[in-house]
Amino acid sequence: MRLFPVCFIFILLLSSTVSAQEYEILFSQGEKLFQDGKFGDAYFSFSKYIEYNPDSVKGYISRGNTAIFLKMVKDALYDFEKAIKLDPGNYRAYSGRGTVYTYMQNSEEALKSFKKALEINPKDITSMNSLSVIYYADGKKTEALDLLNKAVEIEPDNVETYKNRGSILLFMGDTAKALDDLNKALQLGPNRVDVYNTRGAIYREMGRYNEAIADFDRALQLDPLSAEAYCRRGIAYLYSGNFSQAISDLEIGIKIEPSLEPMVGEYLKEAKEKSKQ
Repeated sequence: MRLFPVCFIFILLLSSTVSAQEYEILFSQGEKLFQDGKFGDAYFSFSKYIEYNPDSVKGYISRGNTAIFLKMVKDALYDFEKAIKLDPGNYRAYSGRGTVYTYMQNSEEALKSFKKALEINPKDITSMNSLSVIYYADGKKTEALDLLNKAVEIEPDNVETYKNRGSILLFMGDTAKALDDLNKALQLGPNRVDVYNTRGAIYREMGRYNEAIADFDRALQLDPLSAEAYCRRGIAYLYSGNFSQAISDLEIGIKIEPSLEPMVGEYLKEAKEKSKQ
């Protein structure tokens, strides 16, 4: 048997250690890119990391989360299923899979995944929020609010919880409490486009159109391509009597996101009719 010099073996071990560190750098880069909203680059970094670490649960979960933002739903489902196979006790993998099923409009499977995540980790705020939305859509308003109230007790500084609870309270007609929740959400996350859009909708329901428009203006400053902000602002302009601006905003919103037309088409029609009077 040929014997390798001790120094050669040491070099091999050292090279392996350096490579492992380099792989972790790839993962850290992916996390940073994800936080910066560079999802394509993040996906590439996580994929390279998985090449070198094919049994990494965190790699598949991170890539799965990234794939959701890239609307690569089937790829995301594969990653979360792989993570569950590698670690059946990882609640984040089940929560991620639940999110994928939500995008696929498979509420039954989403419900199972989120419940499994909470079975493993009863303090999983992400699954609580997602589950509350499903409950509300199924008409289980009390269950939805109870879950969000519990989430607030567990983590009092979670933006998503206040936003979701405020949205549900708005739909239930409790605009005052809804506004309190959205104000809290904006204190915690002052640059959240979705939160400004939701609070603006509350102001609009309260007839406080100038404040509503100001919130939609802020949302568009943060995201100039927010179709939701354009459409919501257009409706606020319609109610405040500025029909020409309503038409402009609604048409821009529909152009950016054509799928919104069935929801806002009647508002656009009304704005056009009133502009001719």
